This record gives sequence, structure tokens and C-alpha cells, in this order.
Amino acid sequence: MSHRHIDIDDDEIRVISATGDEPKKKFKFNFFMRVLIAALLIVGIAVAVTFSAKFASTPDNRILSEPVVSVTTDSVIPAKAFTTLCDTVVNGVSLGILTPRNATPVLVVGNDVMNDTTAVLAVPAADVRGDNGTIAGTFVVNGDLVSKGEAKAGFCSIINGEITVGVADATPMLEQALAGDGYFFRQYPLVVGGQLVENKPKGKAKRKALAEIDGEISVIFSLERVTFHDFSQALIDAGVRNAIYLVGADSSGFYVDPSGVRTLLSPDTHNEWENINYIVWQ
Repeated sequence: MSHRHIDIDDDEIRVISATGDEPKKKFKFNFFMRVLIAALLIVGIAVAVTFSAKFASTPDNRILSEPVVSVTTDSVIPAKAFTTLCDTVVNGVSLGILTPRNATPVLVVGNDVMNDTTAVLAVPAADVRGDNGTIAGTFVVNGDLVSKGEAKAGFCSIINGEITVGVADATPMLEQALAGDGYFFRQYPLVVGGQLVENKPKGKAKRKALAEIDGEISVIFSLERVTFHDFSQALIDAGVRNAIYLVGADSSGFYVDPSGVRTLLSPDTHNEWENINYIVWQ
């Protein structure tokens, strides 16, 4: 065997040990790692550029979140006011029941209410005397005493928008109405605590009542002419707890139904009494 390390003769054999491949393997490994690291760097740069562009497109360099919608009480639309009509027959007496919804009651004097587009129910309240044209009994409008006279036992008070129907010769509701810009008037009592109240006026006529029924205040009217007694009994049979009389017969008034249609309660659109007065829901 030749001692030369470079050249060999034809009859010589060079033995190559396994350790001769290690440099090549190390080189190949180092090359692969360099390629992998380079690829990862390229991907990292691309991702960084993408996020940087998105971040830069956001105003004030802030990441936008989902919009927050706030609701204030000023933006709440008030419920629509209207009046419902229910017809019923009780012991042969035909009744109409008008119930205002989402409306506040007040008292007014004069016929201007007939042109009030905000009113959804208006009916005459206190009687007007035939001898001098004044309102019969105590009548308070917005805390002002408009009329004072012989008291009927039935009363209606409106204080802070709350309406009360009752029967009493003297009641603190009057003082509260005067002190708190309230409303108050008196009329004949018809029903108190579910019991019938007899009244002096006789004869038959179309009747109206301001009544507490099913926990609500409604205007109830007869479709035919009846006596006070029969009207009061019909109210009780219909479920009325308390009720006072309203100006009946063919007195003026109207109501507005849920669709906005105004219906007159009599053929006449006005009463000519100087002190005609109404209970009105607006």
C-alpha cells in the first residue's frame, strides 16, 4: 500500500472511514437551518407589515371596537293617546263604555275644546244653572275656584293627573285641588261602593256617568232614555264600583278611537251655554 495520501496505484485500495461524511452532514444541516430561519423571517416581516398597515388605517392609531348605542329618556316616543269604545247590554239597558288610554284628564270651561286636536275624549261635566247661566256647585280649574254653590254629594277630583270619583258632603280633595293646581267639580251621585244612590230628578233621558269600573275610570252612557234609578242599577250590574252623573241627554262631546277617527257623541258639535264645561282627556 502506498504511503502517499493523494495518489493511489491501480493495485491499491483506499479505505474511507465513516467519519469522513460528518462535515458534509453538518454543512447540510447548517444550510437547512439557515433556509428555515430565513423563511420564518420573511413570514414574520409579511405579518408585521400587514398588521402595521391595518393599525395605521385606524383613526388616532386605535383599534375600533363595536359601536355602543345609548338610549336616553329624551328619545323615547310617548305612547299614543286614544279612547276605546265597548258596547254592552245589561238587563235590557244598552250601554256604551268609553275608556281613555295614555291620556291625562283636566277640566276646561268653554267650547274651544271642540277644536282641540290633542284631546281624545271630551264630555260635559258639571250642570249649568238655567236661571243665571253659572256652573252649578263648586268648580275648580288648575287650582282656581271658578264657581262655588250648593254642593251635590258626588264629586270628581283630579290631582297630579290622578282622578278620583266619590261621594262625600265634605272632602279634603277640594282643598288639595285648590292648593296643588288641581281640578274639582260636583255632580249627582249614582253609585257608591257598589250600592245604588237614589236621586230626586225623575223622568227618562239619555244618561252619562263618570264611573270607576274594573279599576279604571270610564265614561258610560245609555243608548236609550232611562230613569236615574234604572241607569244606576245598570251601572252596578255592569260592575261599576263608584259613579257620578255627567251632563246627559244630547250634550256635545266626542272621542278619538285608536285609528285617530273623531266621533261626535251627539249631532250638535257645540253647546251654546256660556259656562259649558268639560272633563277632557289629552
